[in-house]
Amino acid sequence: MAADKDRIILLDALRGLGVLGILLCNAPGFAFPMALSDSVRAWPFGTGPETMSVWLVTQWLFQRKFVTLFSMLFGISMFLVGGEKGPVSQGGAGKGGMLYRRLGWLLVFGIVHGFAIWWGDVLLSYALAGFAVAQARSWPARKLLSWGIGLWVAFSAMIILSLGLLAFAPSTVAAAEAAGGAAAIAAYRGDFMQSLAINAGERLENLPYEPIIFLLTTALMMIGLGAYKKGVFTGAASGRTYGVLIAVGLAALALVGWPHFAFVLNGMQERDLRLAEGLQTVTAPLTTLAYVGLMALAARSTGFWRKIPAVLAPVGQMAFTNYIAQSLVMTAIFYGGRGLGLYARLDRPALALIVVALWIAQVLWSRWWLARFSMGPLEWVWRRLYRGPTRLRRS
Repeated sequence: MAADKDRIILLDALRGLGVLGILLCNAPGFAFPMALSDSVRAWPFGTGPETMSVWLVTQWLFQRKFVTLFSMLFGISMFLVGGEKGPVSQGGAGKGGMLYRRLGWLLVFGIVHGFAIWWGDVLLSYALAGFAVAQARSWPARKLLSWGIGLWVAFSAMIILSLGLLAFAPSTVAAAEAAGGAAAIAAYRGDFMQSLAINAGERLENLPYEPIIFLLTTALMMIGLGAYKKGVFTGAASGRTYGVLIAVGLAALALVGWPHFAFVLNGMQERDLRLAEGLQTVTAPLTTLAYVGLMALAARSTGFWRKIPAVLAPVGQMAFTNYIAQSLVMTAIFYGGRGLGLYARLDRPALALIVVALWIAQVLWSRWWLARFSMGPLEWVWRRLYRGPTRLRRS
């Protein structure tokens, strides 16, 4: 697939990495209700070695890192779509007006996706944070990074405080999760309308957390756009810069691994899990930027490593289509009335195998589609809505 001349291959590759990585983290949320999807002790299939191995890999290497990456990349899109001009009103013309129309339609997509397809939607959060970050898209890199890091530090302090206050006794937490999950499983296994209703209900339960998610996402978008203006996301930064990002990020990853491994190996103590959750959230941007650095160096290299961003770039070029397609496929597999009806019937290893199969399918599908069309089908619909008539088929 020949890339368009105005596209940055590294950005597309990172989007591809992000959308594929998110799927492994989201898989339990498609197959189990919100009360059980992130649980360990209340997990219906127990805590056997295969189950805990998949949980450990997901939590340590994937969880929070790829949604963080996607948030940073969406912040960059505020600048790429809206341009360098300063703040404009929603009714403005030109690139600024187009940017706000783009966000407005994303808001609509997010509402439909969250309530009608899958409760774990992030598009609504991206649209809301996008309206704020769009006002700052002309800021210099230093100012964006200062504000983004400042917001992230404030968010991290709030997370650490809340984890300390919510450190319930393990038996109480597990019992509450199991009780809430059993009723939801019965509804998800029902007919189409029952699964639709319970999904919408769980989406409503998430809405009170939107102000916190807004703060988190806004911070990450600002950090991403600031790093982009420094050349980190284009491959233009120095090798030393990437080396520092990789070293710091991998050190953070090792730090996060310590309580995760302690939790698994030392009898699943609640204090280890709380510490793991806190460190995982607070350090996610550091590890994410290490992944960005590794991808940038792969894009600069020759031979095998250069093939990695080349394989991922088509997936990222149609990331919107692939993200929604993941929700459609996974809910067709698990939700009642939509397909196979396997809800709450598969353990973590089986979920991981489904994820890997879908990864392969999306890599192949994206390459096939973009050899014939200039953008993904949902990207085309979205662009027509906010920009007007757009050519889809390649000449």
